[in-house]
Amino acid sequence: MMEDEYQLEYFKSEGLTRNICTSCGKAFWTRDPDRTVCGDAPCEPYQFIGNPIFRPHSVDEMREAYLSFFEKQGHTRIDRYPVAARWRDDIYLTIASIADFQPFVTSGVVPPPANPLTISQPCIRLNDLDSVGRSGRHLTCFEMMAHHAFNSDDKEIYWKDRTVELCDQLLTSLGANKEKVTYKEHPWIGGGNAGPSVEVLIGGLEVATLVFMSLGKQKTDKPPIELEGTPYYPMTLRIVDTGYGLERFVWASQGSPTIYDAVFPEMVSHVMQEAGFGHRLHDPDFIRILGENAKFAGLMDISGQRIFELRQKVADKIGIPTDKLEKMIAPVESVYAIVDHTRCLSYMLGDCIVPSNAKDGYLARLVLRRTLRMMRELNLPDDKLGDLIERQMKIIGLSKFEQDPDVVMEIVDREVEKYRTTM
Repeated sequence: MMEDEYQLEYFKSEGLTRNICTSCGKAFWTRDPDRTVCGDAPCEPYQFIGNPIFRPHSVDEMREAYLSFFEKQGHTRIDRYPVAARWRDDIYLTIASIADFQPFVTSGVVPPPANPLTISQPCIRLNDLDSVGRSGRHLTCFEMMAHHAFNSDDKEIYWKDRTVELCDQLLTSLGANKEKVTYKEHPWIGGGNAGPSVEVLIGGLEVATLVFMSLGKQKTDKPPIELEGTPYYPMTLRIVDTGYGLERFVWASQGSPTIYDAVFPEMVSHVMQEAGFGHRLHDPDFIRILGENAKFAGLMDISGQRIFELRQKVADKIGIPTDKLEKMIAPVESVYAIVDHTRCLSYMLGDCIVPSNAKDGYLARLVLRRTLRMMRELNLPDDKLGDLIERQMKIIGLSKFEQDPDVVMEIVDREVEKYRTTM
């Protein structure tokens, strides 16, 4: 994208300057003219662990704070869509809030359900499975809080300046110091659309992405713009596509060692007790080790052999042998992953995905069997899986699911039996 896409009047009126990150070389906007790094990982370590950015919020409190803020700003609150993207023929799972409106709304075939609107959409992404539990921040299932505006030549709702202004106002309403917020330029491509975007960073954590969707693959009478070897054409609609990470907001509001401790306090405590690690939740030294682990993980891409590199860095920092750290922290990472995966399964099964060997059913079976494997490694009985999923559904709210919980439990029991037979 051309540099002038980011020359916003709001940035200028607020006194932000455009700097180049000395670490990654990307451009970013800041209220601190002396700032040299963009604020993104790994350019900047986490600053919020033990030092929260926002006022403390639970998951439900943060979701409501977000949605009510945008309602007061003239947005209509709409209900979430299923995590099974049955209206799409290119993806099986809902991976972002904008996926709710692709391709029919974004292509102008049908009108949006409201304009502007706000939503908190549960999303599932399975491309970082190995990092879940280990990195301190990765999740298979997360909620993307969002506000969307659909602009046309006939009706302008709002565009870039108002979007960034609303972001600043939201962060301030939650207790953040906007002087510490940076906006990193980052062209966006996804779901057949593209446009300029900015990543919103504070305390070393990316908390939101503001996308200004103005290009699509559908041919128009305007000349194309080539992105990553693919031609994109100016759209008739110009769409404000924002994504605010609910779980990241909660984590940054509590300053806990990991995102799992902030988002799943009840479930983490329950599974830790079941696995015999409950005493660690009250051990200051262990909590400190988790915090150091998360800070280093935030600076690294946790995949494959890099987990050993992470262990070495943390072990050197706290002064214990690497193998001792591995024995101490690996089981807890499995607990975190089990808690994440059971929430993911509660949404999958609760939204009527049935485990199978094909399509979205295959993905549900993949997550389910991965969870059972980790439970076995922790000596947790297989038949506890249904209980964990039911607990997650109750925490989320049984009324939010289409499938009857008794049917979900029956499906889980049958899958556990199939897994035992396979093993």
